[in-house]
Amino acid sequence: MNFTEKYLATLDAKLPGLAADLVEIGPEELESDSTRGIASFRASGGPGLLVPEKHGGPGATALEAVHCVRALGALAPSLSVATTMHNFSVAALVAVEENFDGFEWMILDAIANDRLLISSAFAEGLSGQGFLTPTMTARKKGTGWIVNGTKKPCSLSKSMDLMSASVALVDGDERIGIGVIVIPATMDGITTKPFWAAPVLRGAESDEVVLTDVEVPDELVMKPEESATASLDALEAKGLIWFTLLISAAYLGMASALVERLLVTGRGAAERRVAAASELEVATMALERVATVVDETATAPESLPQALMARYAAQGAIRRSVEMTVESLGGMQYITNPMVSYLASAVHALAFHPPSRLSVVEELEKSLLGNEMSIR
Repeated sequence: MNFTEKYLATLDAKLPGLAADLVEIGPEELESDSTRGIASFRASGGPGLLVPEKHGGPGATALEAVHCVRALGALAPSLSVATTMHNFSVAALVAVEENFDGFEWMILDAIANDRLLISSAFAEGLSGQGFLTPTMTARKKGTGWIVNGTKKPCSLSKSMDLMSASVALVDGDERIGIGVIVIPATMDGITTKPFWAAPVLRGAESDEVVLTDVEVPDELVMKPEESATASLDALEAKGLIWFTLLISAAYLGMASALVERLLVTGRGAAERRVAAASELEVATMALERVATVVDETATAPESLPQALMARYAAQGAIRRSVEMTVESLGGMQYITNPMVSYLASAVHALAFHPPSRLSVVEELEKSLLGNEMSIR
């Protein structure tokens, strides 16, 4: 089994035909035209990857999801980032299903059976807050809610069928709690604005989405049950764990595409080639360990430090691996092959996804001393 075969095998098993289709389209076109990869992802049933079997999806485990996303990262970098946000939202909905009183089961059914894509306007672990920390406000009006707010960047901004977000529920002058909305992207008051100006990963469609006086019926607002308030910390931790696993796997996949090129060409010294590959494999093993815990246990906040440490270790491993790989491939490969320079640049974006290492380092130290890590 070669360097990437086991990850591609998992992707083929869960989403048959996707890998072959992406290879046929080619990375240059996938990165310049987001519609090609997203259409292929839909056709293969990709939107339902993490939807449980009882709702019509293949019910991929966390471990299988890590493998699938790493394979996607190698084949289509922007698609791997964009669909990570979709998968994160689906994982959050699955977790929410056990803690909120709403129609999330119907949404999961629709995602799997109608192959709908859902964007994420959750906080996604921003410094000082959990992923359920409201990014928007929903004010009570009659039997529904008026939602206002913005999310930037918001991946899948052009291709989303649904939009998910945490909202602060306000009735009159009183904030009465938090909720999660999942609404059609075609609702009046939802607009997009250009935001992503970087030359890499433009295919992720990460622009700004603005909600202005969007009228949301009450049945599309999922509210925590009174008895579930104490479990919200665990729910937030689970959401951030999923986000951390998937986004790390996406960038490890991008780096592995470079390393595979090096292995195939045989350039440089064998010691450098093996070292470059080993960095990525060891980092993946750390993610796999956390994913196994997610699959085998009721994930609790104490699993979050391990997930974050695995992610930050992956950042370092990617940096070292790519540096060795590009140097071994040589200047002519960097100059004449656009994907070499593209991937070498794109992998650094992992460090920009929240939460940053510096924003949580003190909390991680607390966890190493035996104390519970705070995610707020």
